[in-house]
Amino acid sequence: MRTVRWIALLAVILTPALVAQTPEPAPQTPPPSGEPGVLSDAASAAYERRDNLPTVNIYLPEGEASIRLRKLIRNVLFESQIDYEFVNGDISTFLRYKYYARNYTYRIGVFDSIEFPDIGQSSDDGFDRVRGALALIGIPKDYNNRYFVLMQDDALTFGDADDPDNRKNNLYLKLGYQYGTQFDERMNAIVGETRGRQTPVLTAFRDIGPQKTGVAAAITQAGRTLGADYQYTKFEAEALRRFDLTHTSFIFSRLHVGSFVQKEDVTPTIRDRDGDGKLDEPEAYEFYGIPRYELFRLGGRQALKAVDGDDAMGSHEIHLTNEVFTPIFRNKNYRTGAVYWNTMYGIGYVGMGTVGFEYEDVTDSDRFVVDAGLGTEIALAYRDYDVYLSVIAANTIKAPASLEGFEVRFSIRTVR
Repeated sequence: MRTVRWIALLAVILTPALVAQTPEPAPQTPPPSGEPGVLSDAASAAYERRDNLPTVNIYLPEGEASIRLRKLIRNVLFESQIDYEFVNGDISTFLRYKYYARNYTYRIGVFDSIEFPDIGQSSDDGFDRVRGALALIGIPKDYNNRYFVLMQDDALTFGDADDPDNRKNNLYLKLGYQYGTQFDERMNAIVGETRGRQTPVLTAFRDIGPQKTGVAAAITQAGRTLGADYQYTKFEAEALRRFDLTHTSFIFSRLHVGSFVQKEDVTPTIRDRDGDGKLDEPEAYEFYGIPRYELFRLGGRQALKAVDGDDAMGSHEIHLTNEVFTPIFRNKNYRTGAVYWNTMYGIGYVGMGTVGFEYEDVTDSDRFVVDAGLGTEIALAYRDYDVYLSVIAANTIKAPASLEGFEVRFSIRTVR
């Protein structure tokens, strides 16, 4: 019911803007017949189809698909997004309203995210659900420097009614700063809305900011106010840097650090999680008053690529990844049927980092993880779509036994 109220509130907010503003005329494509100002029926239909096709992203082996629809009416952006993991059945939905003023922007959004246990895991928990609403204000100092203020409320629900976080609220305020391009989704997730960010594909063409450098930092304060149940202080920062080796080859480096500089110790609930009639030892994160989704993860597509994203998490984390890009071909027009191949890069990858719940954990050499891999990124065109593909296979070189692994990460993104 709370989500219904949030959606109703958002509808009330959006309705006046829709009534007061009429859509701007769609831009005209050059008339194929050469006659000024005249579009053939076929050209008009093609443009209309292209204007309404969604942006689609697919990520494997996670089995995640993301579909995003956007409509810009003057200086107001309406957006809906659905993320679905077709392996586990996890699904997240987002509705957003963004207004572009002269000296600031503001975004109002609601979301509903449901996660189910991984395939092969024995669990009676059923699901984890987070519903929330947020307001995000962005204040640009100039083109490359921006400040952000976020207020967000998350409502947690679990299929396991005995979960200590069941039916709790997490209300927090975030202050963020970003240097670099405003279109980098990784950095936008740090300073603003964390959920629903789409992983960039085709790193070779990413615009990260002036002098090929980007920085984002944010501090989050959760407090027990207005019925909220958590209190902690979280710091997160990231730096991106591109180093050119030649005029076509380069290294892309990413340094990420995160820490809960203040968190509460709690007494975990000892219970039977597997339903086998035996009491299980509490998980490490249950000794702290932090929602699990807020913890830092060492592995995953945006961290150490050979480590499973759920296998290593903590309240203190640091990792560095480096990717070397060398072109196999660039700016070509090779054709295979209806597919036009434009660019292909070969990738060499090396990552390192560590994570834990105490400061001494991140200085313990036995917990340190190093992985490496090879891959490729490809840009091609198919009908109305530009398609970007990314494939990296990575293996751990040094890691604790519980984190050793091999992963092949595949991404596909379509752009109209």
